Amino acid sequence: MVVCHCLAVNDSTIRELLDSGALSVEEIGTRCGAGTECGSCVEQVRRLAVPQTFAIRSAVA
Repeated sequence: MVVCHCLAVNDSTIRELLDSGALSVEEIGTRCGAGTECGSCVEQVRRLAVPQTFAIRSAVA
């Protein structure tokens, strides 16, 4: 599914970035551009990132 229509970034790309170590919406934006144009996809990027971030924080705690 396309998450960022401005730059045609899909959820698979975002999941790959999370799997490769991206830890925040900002880092995802830096790596692929999602959320850096009009900003309408930032909430969707955040929703994709939250489970990954939660798992990392739980493992560290």
